[in-house]
Amino acid sequence: MQEPLNNAREAKFAKISLAATMALLLGLFVSLAVSAYQAHAAGNTRLMLETGLFAVAMFFMSYGNVLYHVCLIGHYKRREEFVPTARAKLDEMYTRDDAPKLSVIIPSYKEERTVNWQTMMSAALSEYPTKNVVLLVDDPYRPKTLEDILKLEDTRKIAGELQAMFDAPAAIYRSEMEAFQQRAASGYLRAENEMARLAGLYDDVAAWLDNVAADFIGEKTLATIPFADRFFVQRILHEPAQKHRELAATLRARVGDADLASVEYLTQQYARIVGLFTVNFSSFERKKYANLCHEANKAMNLNAYISVVGKSWKEVEVAPDVWHLVEATAEHADFTIPHADYIDTIDADSLMLSEYVLRLIDMMETKGNEKLAVIQSPCSSFQGAPEGLERTAGATIDVQFRTHQGYTYWGASFWVGANAMLRRSALEEIKETREENGHTVTIYIQDRTVIEDTESTIDLINKGWKLFNYPERMTFSANPPDFGSLLIQRRRWSNGGLIILPKLFRYVAKSPKNLGLAKELFMRFHYLASTSTGCLAALCIMFYPFNSASSSAFMFWSIVPFSALLIRDLRNTGYKASDLLRICAMNLMLFPVVVGGVFKSFEQILTGKKIPFSRTPKIPGRTSAPALYSFVAVMMPVAFFGSSVYQYAQGYETKAIFGLINVAFATYALVCFVGVKAAFEDMFAGVIARLRQRFYSAEIISIAPSSQSPSPQQALRKQA
Repeated sequence: MQEPLNNAREAKFAKISLAATMALLLGLFVSLAVSAYQAHAAGNTRLMLETGLFAVAMFFMSYGNVLYHVCLIGHYKRREEFVPTARAKLDEMYTRDDAPKLSVIIPSYKEERTVNWQTMMSAALSEYPTKNVVLLVDDPYRPKTLEDILKLEDTRKIAGELQAMFDAPAAIYRSEMEAFQQRAASGYLRAENEMARLAGLYDDVAAWLDNVAADFIGEKTLATIPFADRFFVQRILHEPAQKHRELAATLRARVGDADLASVEYLTQQYARIVGLFTVNFSSFERKKYANLCHEANKAMNLNAYISVVGKSWKEVEVAPDVWHLVEATAEHADFTIPHADYIDTIDADSLMLSEYVLRLIDMMETKGNEKLAVIQSPCSSFQGAPEGLERTAGATIDVQFRTHQGYTYWGASFWVGANAMLRRSALEEIKETREENGHTVTIYIQDRTVIEDTESTIDLINKGWKLFNYPERMTFSANPPDFGSLLIQRRRWSNGGLIILPKLFRYVAKSPKNLGLAKELFMRFHYLASTSTGCLAALCIMFYPFNSASSSAFMFWSIVPFSALLIRDLRNTGYKASDLLRICAMNLMLFPVVVGGVFKSFEQILTGKKIPFSRTPKIPGRTSAPALYSFVAVMMPVAFFGSSVYQYAQGYETKAIFGLINVAFATYALVCFVGVKAAFEDMFAGVIARLRQRFYSAEIISIAPSSQSPSPQQALRKQA
């Protein structure tokens, strides 16, 4: 993806677009105010109230429009001002005696082997003096099917295989560094020889990475493997290999020019090569231990491991094949979880670039950032997806990267959970405890909602901590390739915001009242409430029979600057202008899904019952969608067409035109994103499953009296 060449110019374009949008919105609301006044003057109270309701709906619809402009301006301002830390400064970390301890933890649930392996490799190859890479295996500890048993056994082997893979080169380069240190201590060190030797070592590292890539590709070619695997090979293996070769060439050129390096520089480079392979791999299964939390969500998987970090533990069998994890002294423990100053979390379908860890920890360690709790590079999509749903979903993610940068510019960063570098001391400050099945469990990351990272953001800012989005694309994630898996992801994303909103209001109530707080509230309120308010507003605008020529014109033209800016943003991010139409079609297709997620939030507010955490499936083939959503996808074009005909018959020509546009978008989404055949398959499969469940239940009920317990009449006869 290509960033804009002139950030100042792009920021200016966004400002012009914002000014035009604000002028048109002002015209819209003035026209609505005039309509309301005229209705009041005519004594038509109902029309006045309906016009006011429509104005409120338009306010919430335009809220996101304005905020997008503001965020994009902030993004380009950050890009204009940002100066990345020089590589020479980063390399100082390798010779620090007090380099912070790091653990990279990867929550995983029934993932394919390749998914886990790639993420662990990207974490291991992320440059840092030494690190622990831990796979948090959340599969059932005692699987019931042969397929799950074999998959779990395979998953458990990955850490050991990678450890052996990295230990061999680590031993070689460690001995090279020790030999260098001996030469330096003896006084027989010659800089030109050491630089030439380092050049050869960097060439060896590049060759090692190329060999890993060749083994991964196998007999296929790079062009024929799936695009996500191709991204892994190119960005995680080939790109660092090329950088190592370039450094080797630079070292040789410096020898030729008699530009000899200092002993300090040589020491850093030897330490850097050793650090590339100094990794401790392990896996952790919380479900093995009955006294750890088994709540089925990612937050509690992370919490279970964070709670045992930096301590020694003994496994105690309290009953046959029932284990507890009990804290013990080091000499009596079965294992010790290494201490970590920083904990980096990354989902098992995500990849980090080689400088990700080094740059983020450098930022956290910079003077003045002591209260920085979370730093991240919000995930971008894997590049190279073919035309279709996966590419369109990726486009929205890549645009959101810039939006999150704007949130940071305006002092309102949110933690988005695909990856994050967490300061351990900040987590300790927000931790809570609760009782579960007679055991005390520690909560660092809240699991009250399925958007655990968002609620933890409010917890952190309530304690005075800050969050930060690093202004470079350094992590990448897979996007759902079909409607079924995308539905699960977006439904999860769309609920929980309303539940967290009271925490935001409490934070605002206790904070000093100033312009900075107003800007922060403007950003954070939209982040938490926009899904719910936007859904209600869209429903009102779609189906409310309001028609005014002036208001409709202003409403239409206010979308034009936003659309032009979004097209420019898409093209700057590596997409096409036509992708805007695909995004509109996808968003319309997902509208019922989002509405379902919002109503789930209302259900939790009313009942207090937590929404189950649904992981986005990452499986070969197509993920089936629920029958109801498939039925809605099929009926949406029909419903919009019927509505358009009705609006036209009632004399609402503008709304009829909007209805026909929705017909086109809904039809495109059904054919190209959902698939007509797939939709009908999922509908009928859902109906058949319900019928089987109903008749099977009826059969169980009919045989229950004779097979399980006597009937009341039989019991009376027996007593007699």
